[in-house]
Amino acid sequence: MAISRAFDILRCFTPSDPFLGLTDIAQRTGLPKATVSRITSTLEELGYLARVQSMRKYRLGWGLLSLNYPLLSRLPIRQVVRPAMHALATYAKANVNLATLDRTSVVFVESVRFDETHVTRPDIGASRPLLVGAIGPALLSGMPEAARTAALNRLKVADSTAYASGLPRVERARKSIAQKGYYVVADEFVRGLYSVATPMRVGPFDEPLAFNCVMSGPRPSKERIEKDIAPRLLAMVRQLELQLAIN
Repeated sequence: MAISRAFDILRCFTPSDPFLGLTDIAQRTGLPKATVSRITSTLEELGYLARVQSMRKYRLGWGLLSLNYPLLSRLPIRQVVRPAMHALATYAKANVNLATLDRTSVVFVESVRFDETHVTRPDIGASRPLLVGAIGPALLSGMPEAARTAALNRLKVADSTAYASGLPRVERARKSIAQKGYYVVADEFVRGLYSVATPMRVGPFDEPLAFNCVMSGPRPSKERIEKDIAPRLLAMVRQLELQLAIN
């Protein structure tokens, strides 16, 4: 329970809320302030939180990077896929990302950004809601049925509203990927923003993976994505599967 609470506290910190006080953390976690104070002190001693004295708040500590490195270093796929992702990003004038599953979210493990001003420019380690956009539903579509059901059940328990509103996207993604190999969506909030995604085949003991290609501006159209970008994305992924000897 103590470990679970410690991770709940660490997850309170986001790019939009990088500095949090004890009251902020208590409100976000629902934990008593005394419990928050005790756990944050321990996390500070371990280097996973750092105190900002002038603000009387905490921020994430650099010690967390030492936890990330062993995980990222055992993903040699990042080095293999990056040249192909860069080629597609340059051709499509788009951002190309590789993501996997993290509980009820997708987390990006590699990203090639053609446009640094892009409204969706995730960095490595950034997470997004599982059923928003194209990459999460595509990721689920490529998973074995039992694993997909387990992931959706976790989301249903954690956020029933997100589950109910996003489930139709999963069904559309599964149907589209079964028929065409990819799933295209137009962003609900940003006009002219399109995303096309496809899952990648992985080994039986590997994490699920999916790629997306995100385009915005006056040039993208669903027709161009369907006829040009999506086939190139699929070809890239199939070639990477061969290169990585994934059957």
